[in-house]
Amino acid sequence: MFDAIAWSAFGWGALAAVSLPLGAVVGLLTRPTRRVASSAMAFGGGALLFALSIELFGHVLHRAGDGHGHITQPKLVFAAIIAGIVGGLLFNGLNAILEDRGGFLRRRGMIRRHVVRRRRAEARQLFESLARVDYFRELPVEEVIALMPDVETVTFEPDATVFSEGDEGDGLYVIADGAVRIERASEGAQAEIATIGQGDVFGEMSLVTENPRSATAVTVNEVKAWRISTDSFHRHMDESPNLKAAIQKVVTERIQNLHESGHVTEETAGDWTNLTYKRLEDHTTVGVTTELVQSETSQHGQAATAIWLGIALDAIPESLVIGMLVVAAAASGTTLSLAFIAGVFLANLPEAMSSAVTMQKGGMSTLRIFLMWFSLCVLTAVGAYVGATIFPANPTGSRQYVMFAIEGLAGGAMLTMIAQTMLPEAFEQGGGPIVGLSTLCGFLAALMVKMI
Repeated sequence: MFDAIAWSAFGWGALAAVSLPLGAVVGLLTRPTRRVASSAMAFGGGALLFALSIELFGHVLHRAGDGHGHITQPKLVFAAIIAGIVGGLLFNGLNAILEDRGGFLRRRGMIRRHVVRRRRAEARQLFESLARVDYFRELPVEEVIALMPDVETVTFEPDATVFSEGDEGDGLYVIADGAVRIERASEGAQAEIATIGQGDVFGEMSLVTENPRSATAVTVNEVKAWRISTDSFHRHMDESPNLKAAIQKVVTERIQNLHESGHVTEETAGDWTNLTYKRLEDHTTVGVTTELVQSETSQHGQAATAIWLGIALDAIPESLVIGMLVVAAAASGTTLSLAFIAGVFLANLPEAMSSAVTMQKGGMSTLRIFLMWFSLCVLTAVGAYVGATIFPANPTGSRQYVMFAIEGLAGGAMLTMIAQTMLPEAFEQGGGPIVGLSTLCGFLAALMVKMI
């Protein structure tokens, strides 16, 4: 008898998760528009929200009450609440670990957030460095931000010559990482003037004065730097009277005060940077292109494994809940409510559709993508089987607390997943009113399934 219940859970788990490989196939064949993908994902998120509210947390309240709306065992409810918080934190922590290893590549919205966060961090570092350059500091914040599209990232190997004394000035450099040695010819030999590092700026005077380089810049180790070309700088100067005036002022001051470094105080630089950082958002957004996905994939050698683990992280709590619900239905002599199964099915389908296309952009083969999603279908079925095996039908004593804690843990992880990944992804794909309305429709559709 017990084996029959466990195998029933296996079947329900497989049914709920068969939408994963099915959605992957549909996504790769049809390549749905972003608006369609957005609507479908929001619809699935709404259905899963209903299933969690009624089938999981509603089940907790029912088991802890007297059947007439009164909670007779509040400690059990508190156990589920605390476990729900732990489940959310656990999901959040594990998801962050996987994202650092390339798991963010499983969803379009996560790719964009990852790249935007990185670019914002780089932009903040860049502006902290530019705050030390007098003629940038003299500009209104908006005009400095306008320079950002013309800033390019360049890298140099150790002992590489960035430019030589006497060269024409090609631009201004800001060191993001590494160190550069500034040298100048003296009595037939190269004399070291200074060694500069992260955050320091060099090459600016040649850019401003249009004279040849007055020194040689050689990398001490591997260097990553930001470069503003001479042409870009002069174009902005032509468009900005503020920049022209600032340059004239700074050059005059430097002639009169050659002994000064030109740096500002940390307090002033910090105030300037904080003001600038608040204005960066519009200048650090990105479009998720095939080239971007391939670039990010190449930087994460174990991206495929991290993607699979990330999706499994979403699926494992669902499978355990399915097993518990099957056992509970068998114990009460009722049939399993299809609301939760339908919610999981509807949530998985658009997720697989969207993610499969993103994976293919990253260079994964169609067969590999399908096998990844199919293996997750099998994993969900096995998880449901395990859930039906390890959770008792009518727990008593301390087992009740364990049961409620596990339900809360799974429910908290799933709710966090919906709020952190599914709905933001839906908004990322299509945005606008369609997300809210589709979520509502999914919630009401699950309600109708419950009534049936």
